[in-house]
Amino acid sequence: MKRILITLGAVLAVFAATAGAAFAGNPVQSATQSSTTDQGAIAASSATQVQPTNTAYSVRVLSPGDNGAVDQSNTASSSATAANLAATKQDASQAQAPGCGCSSSPLQSTVQAAETGQLSGVLSGASQLAAANQAAPASVSSSGSDGGTGQSNDVSSTGGAANVAPTGQSATQSGGGVQSSDQSASTGQAAGAASSATQSHPSNSNISVRVLSPGNDGNVQQSNDASSSAAAGNAAGTAQDAQQAQSGSGVQSATQSAGTQQLAGAKSQAVQVDPSNSNISVRVLSPGNDGSVRQSNDASSSATAANLAPVSQTAMQDARGTSCGCEQASPLVQAIGQTSSTRQAAGAASGTAQLGASNTNDPVRVWSEGDGGSLHQSNDASSQAAALNAASTKQDAGQLGSTGECGCSGRPDVQAIGQSAETGQLGEAHSGVLQAGASNSSGPVRVRSDGDGGSVSQRNDASSGALAANAAGTEQDAGQQQSGSGIQALGQDASTWQGARAASFAAQLPGKSSCGCSGGSFGNTYDPSRIGSDGQGGSVGQSNDAISGALSANGTSTSQTGRQIQGSSGCGCSGPAVQALGQRAATGQLGAAYSGALQIGAANTVQPTVLWSAADGGGTWQSNGAWSVAAAPNLARTIQMGVQME
Repeated sequence: MKRILITLGAVLAVFAATAGAAFAGNPVQSATQSSTTDQGAIAASSATQVQPTNTAYSVRVLSPGDNGAVDQSNTASSSATAANLAATKQDASQAQAPGCGCSSSPLQSTVQAAETGQLSGVLSGASQLAAANQAAPASVSSSGSDGGTGQSNDVSSTGGAANVAPTGQSATQSGGGVQSSDQSASTGQAAGAASSATQSHPSNSNISVRVLSPGNDGNVQQSNDASSSAAAGNAAGTAQDAQQAQSGSGVQSATQSAGTQQLAGAKSQAVQVDPSNSNISVRVLSPGNDGSVRQSNDASSSATAANLAPVSQTAMQDARGTSCGCEQASPLVQAIGQTSSTRQAAGAASGTAQLGASNTNDPVRVWSEGDGGSLHQSNDASSQAAALNAASTKQDAGQLGSTGECGCSGRPDVQAIGQSAETGQLGEAHSGVLQAGASNSSGPVRVRSDGDGGSVSQRNDASSGALAANAAGTEQDAGQQQSGSGIQALGQDASTWQGARAASFAAQLPGKSSCGCSGGSFGNTYDPSRIGSDGQGGSVGQSNDAISGALSANGTSTSQTGRQIQGSSGCGCSGPAVQALGQRAATGQLGAAYSGALQIGAANTVQPTVLWSAADGGGTWQSNGAWSVAAAPNLARTIQMGVQME
């Protein structure tokens, strides 16, 4: 291949020296296009909420009637977005009408260059301290139903940074002589996003007291949520198209170069300290049914970083003999060079901490018939991180050369195509979850109060997931066709290097006791008591789960196709014919995945107490699970096909 390029350079030098004088009387066309774009975007957002309080009191004394629904919420949210959009399109067209006869050739030259640089940064934060919701309905000698109660303390933070830079270049040349087309596209992108959400001591409390007041309790829903998300993305699409057509002998040269560099980083953090939900229902000589109770404390964090760089390069050269019947002695030279270089790096980190989360439900019945409502209690801490790189490169080159209608030509024709695609990808994702001292507690008490207990679901979950994936698809297609003698040289080179690492960890640990000492266990507790109260016990489901998963994947698909065809001229004469085809594909992949799950002191307790009560116990389901999964697959698929025909 190197020898062919040296020979091609010598031929071009000789041709330029001999044709210089002839250019003086012939037209010259020159088109130059240059575009440079620089963009910078930064966004920052912060929301802080300190000691927000909502209070609702309802007191009924000898007052029949129904209470309405109560909805209380404290919300702190923050969002920041920074985006850069750069669209570059260049189009150049040159046409020269060929004459008839043997005349020196005109000159056409097209140069296109586009360069884009983008930078965006985002920072977002939200904090909520000592948020409290309280609802305390009290009824004395009052008939009626309570309305539903909804209480929530929410903190959310989001950050997003995006860069988009599509570049399109098109060049068309027709006519005889010397044709030169040069296209260059360079794109550099960097995006960073950081998001943080903190929730300290949020609490929801609902107390319902009934004395000589029949009626039904409404549904109760209590939640404390802290969520954070960050996303950083870069998308750079480059399309280059060059078309050259000649009548007669001459020189055709097309060069295409595309360089793309992308960097994206996203970081997200969610912290929840001592969130609590409390529901206390007391009935004295007050028949009625309890409503369903749902209590949850959720802390979630997610981070995503993605890079996309599709590159498409197309070059076509068509040189045919003149229809007038004469051919110059100068050789027909066709040269196409395509180069694509892509660099991608993506990193995502996500972390969630939940400390001292608790849910409490303690209904008490004295001489109050009725059924208990269903109970759902959960403490969830989750974290997700994903880093994705996707680079698609497509190179297509075609050369068609033939002698004129007069028959054979004594000139040697040269066709040379070089295609090179290089892709480097690095993805890294880290995710971690810590849940300490999570507890769910329910202790219903019945004294001389017939009725059925509702179903109970108690759950503490800590889950973490990390994903780092690289995908690179390279497709190279080159075709050369000649009629008569000549030289055909075709070289294809594809190099792909991928590295991915993912780490995930989930831990469930005991918290600290009220005296500050380390607790010995955490978990779920259900202690129903019945004294002289007939009825059925509800089903009980209790679980503590620590789950961690990490996946590191590399996938590359390389396809190389080269075709060389030489046929004899129509008059039956031919000279020396040389065909050289070289294909090379190199792939390097490295994947590492780490996953860990730690569970210490997980406990599930069910202790029903029955005295002088005709009652059946419900089903009980208890589980403690710790799961850890790590996978690091590498997938490389290479297809090479070379065809030579004479």
